[in-house]
Amino acid sequence: MSDVVEVVVRSWTSSYDDSERDTLSVNGEQIFSVAPLNECPEDAYIGRDLISSGQIADFLESFLVEHQGKKVKFVYEEGEEEE
Repeated sequence: MSDVVEVVVRSWTSSYDDSERDTLSVNGEQIFSVAPLNECPEDAYIGRDLISSGQIADFLESFLVEHQGKKVKFVYEEGEEEE
């Protein structure tokens, strides 16, 4: 097991509606994804369609416990939409 945790933030523009999209992955596992709710703004509820502060805090708590003492490498990628 590696002593370095890789956190990747990936951003791209959707070919579907020309909007920005983001994902956050830890060691290759996608944790969060973010996309606009422009088609259904009435569904934009925190904790359901939008990430809540509690979900972020839960992620950070488990991240710190699981990877205690390891170095963290942050990678920011801007690229093309994946098929």
